[in-house]
Order: sequence, then C-alpha cells, then structure tokens
Amino acid sequence: MRNQTKESRKLKDLIRIGVFSALWVVIGFLVAFTIGFFPPILLVLPCILGIIGGIVYVVMLSKLTIPGGIFISSCLLGVCLFTMAPYGMMFFCTVGGGLIGEILYSVLGRRTTKAMMVGSSFALVGLALGEYIPFIWMQDAYRTMLANDDSGLMEVAEWCMNIVSVPVMILLCVVTVVLTCLGVLWGNKIVKKRLSNAE
Repeated sequence: MRNQTKESRKLKDLIRIGVFSALWVVIGFLVAFTIGFFPPILLVLPCILGIIGGIVYVVMLSKLTIPGGIFISSCLLGVCLFTMAPYGMMFFCTVGGGLIGEILYSVLGRRTTKAMMVGSSFALVGLALGEYIPFIWMQDAYRTMLANDDSGLMEVAEWCMNIVSVPVMILLCVVTVVLTCLGVLWGNKIVKKRLSNAE
C-alpha cells in the first residue's frame, strides 16, 4: 500500500512537471513570437522570460515531492528550441543550465527561496547563453541557417550580431538573473496566497 502511494505521488509529480513544462513552453513561444521580431526586444527576450520562468518554476517546485523539475522542464524547452540557433546551441545551453540549476537547487536544500532563485537563475541563464553565444561566435553559421528565410528574421539577427559582444552578453545575463529572482519572489507570493486561500 505504501509503495502504491509512493508510485502514485511520483506519477502525479511527473504529470505536474509535464503540465508546467508545457505551460512554460507555450508562454515562452507566445512572448517570443509576438514581440521577438523587434531587434531590441529579441536582445532582451531572455530577461523578459526570466520573470515568467521564475514564476513558473516556483509554482511548479512548490507542488513537487520528487527531484528533477528544473532539469526535465529545461530539457523539454530545449527540445522545442533545437532549430532556433546553429548547431542546436539553444538546446545544449538550455539543458546544461537546467542540469546545473537542478543540482544546485538540490544542494542548497530545495524549497527554500535561495535554492529556487539559484536553480531557476541557472536554467534561465542557460537559455540566455543559447541565444547570445551564436550572435558572437557563430555568425557565419547563423547567416547560412537564415539564408533562405524570408520572414525578416535575418535582418533582426544581423542587428543582434552587430550589437552583442561579450560584455553585452554578461550584462544581459546579469539582468536575466535579477529578473528571474524577482520572478521567484513573485511566484512565492502567488504560492503563499494560494495556500492561505486553501486554509
């Protein structure tokens, strides 16, 4: 009976991770496709997604009893981003950031605000690096990838390639961390409000 309860909880948690991951992917893509074609906004897109991601991760993590929420959701998001940058760079960076975030989230004690901030921040910085690295070190591959694209994305990418440098990338990653931490705090308020309403 006890084993059945544990298995039931694991299954519920995996379903929760799937639902929140799908929500994260849908919101991320809606934001990216509605405002991401404007050059300045594309550049700060990971920063904007930091707030959203921080909220989604906190609400999801508050419901989980098993580890793996940050990593699994980062993997699922990464799969959806595989073709967005040369050589699957967004996939590899997003998954790598999610893995590091998951490890640090567990090491720092899980469920604490500090652990959630660190874990979520690494996941979002991974996503950010997946966008910025190709703008700096994979410009030719980016141009080749978008050579036959007639949606106007090539012009946006060219603008970003001309702007993004290592210092700009570092600055934007720092902003992403700050906004992710704010998202985590906002998410904590949502969770606490929901718990107080449930009582």
